[in-house]
Amino acid sequence: MNTSKEERGQAIVLVVFALIALLAITGLAIDGGRLYQKRREVQNVADATALAGTRLLATQRCEPGADLDGMVATEIVDFAAQNGLEHDLMTGRIWAWYVNKDETRLGVVGAGNVPNGTTGIEVATIITETTTFMRITGQEDMSASGAATAMFGPILQAGGGMLPIGFPVQSVEDIIDSGTMEFEMFDGSGAICRADGVDCPSDPSAQSQRGWLNFNYIYNNQIHINSYSSPLNRVISTNFSNADLKYWGEFGCPHPLFAGTRGGLPPYLLDGDFIVGDPGARESTRATICETHMNKTVYLPVFDYIYERAEMRAAFPGNNEPPNPLKFPNAHFYHIVGFMAARLEFCGSGNNKTIGGTFLYAVIGQGQIQPGDGIGSGSGSGSCDPLMVGVTLWK
Repeated sequence: MNTSKEERGQAIVLVVFALIALLAITGLAIDGGRLYQKRREVQNVADATALAGTRLLATQRCEPGADLDGMVATEIVDFAAQNGLEHDLMTGRIWAWYVNKDETRLGVVGAGNVPNGTTGIEVATIITETTTFMRITGQEDMSASGAATAMFGPILQAGGGMLPIGFPVQSVEDIIDSGTMEFEMFDGSGAICRADGVDCPSDPSAQSQRGWLNFNYIYNNQIHINSYSSPLNRVISTNFSNADLKYWGEFGCPHPLFAGTRGGLPPYLLDGDFIVGDPGARESTRATICETHMNKTVYLPVFDYIYERAEMRAAFPGNNEPPNPLKFPNAHFYHIVGFMAARLEFCGSGNNKTIGGTFLYAVIGQGQIQPGDGIGSGSGSGSCDPLMVGVTLWK
């Protein structure tokens, strides 16, 4: 049987349409997969550039340079290029704004200045590429976008891993002011001070720094006010054993720690954790720390004041006999106001029971932060306290 020319023509038309449909479906699958991948990439760029710009702000928060805005803009553009997005206004584009702790936009990055109150950066990114197979349907290009906000601020929560040694904020300040970043812990008087032995602080007294921290016995006034049954009510035991201390010396604190607000003069502020300290040489723990952490970065709680039993009873009236084991024993309570990082580099031997190291001032991206008053607020607001500052993605 012969097929007419008309039927053959209809068949060819159907085949052509079928091929076009097949190519469109194939193009949608291929270009759609590319678009999905680009969305992930451009979001990663947004995250990375927001963090990079905010990290630079954090390092300049106390004394912003004259061209800090230009430095931030350059950092964002350069970091985007390193991550595959060129800010050429054609294939790629970046928008960035300075924001405060409420996420309110204060100004455009690159406009000439960093507004007072800036605590972070909001970034929007877009990348445009030509399509491959979708061009046959008239879709010549496709775009993917991302958005991110990063914030900086003092670290108020650390997720565990702290060594059981309280480091006085007065020593932190002295180390930074002197420019001598090396320090020694547990010298002959039990003090923590600069490696050159100068200016060991008298507030708190050197003798009070003999204690190791008891991570079984942590008291937090705000937690107790809210609920005695809170899972963050971490009073586990009033006892203190060498076995526990040695374990913490090797593996760090098993709980998150919460830093309160530093006070200027007694009476100090009462928020954040109070951790019981216990005196004694504890040579086995010192040896464990030296063996485990030598030439490594470690993290230590920073305290501003040490409360004795009578002061705790006076500071927290009515909490003398709560339903948990908190009894305010005859011990020192270290008021935690922040966290620090240091590199351990020396451990004494024989009669020398010291541990030495180098103080690391800026540690980025550790713990949970609380954005403060930001750039231009001055040291009086606490924004430039010598504590660890973190940078984190906010959204």
